[in-house]
Amino acid sequence: MPELIKYIDEKSLKKHTYYEPFIGGGALLFELQPTRAVINDLNRELINCYEVVRDSLDDLIVELKKHQEKNSSDYYYDMRNLDRMSEYNSLSAVERAARIIYLNKTCYNGL
Repeated sequence: MPELIKYIDEKSLKKHTYYEPFIGGGALLFELQPTRAVINDLNRELINCYEVVRDSLDDLIVELKKHQEKNSSDYYYDMRNLDRMSEYNSLSAVERAARIIYLNKTCYNGL
């Protein structure tokens, strides 16, 4: 991280919008903490997670607690396979984000 930060004028982050074309885990964004940021990523599910955290955090917490209560090996595999099922298309943005976060935290080695 220090290698990247030395090329960024941190004072300008207070006046200008920071653009992050490939947000991923957001390490640089969260390190810099700009006043205003626009993020992007090819992974639509990842962007959905960021949007849900920004816009519907309380609802997301409720959904994550449901996953925590149901957590088991069978439940994990059901959630992992859900995007191959037709009912996946009827999930709300909050439910999709909670699913991704649940899988990220419970899969082997995490992400």
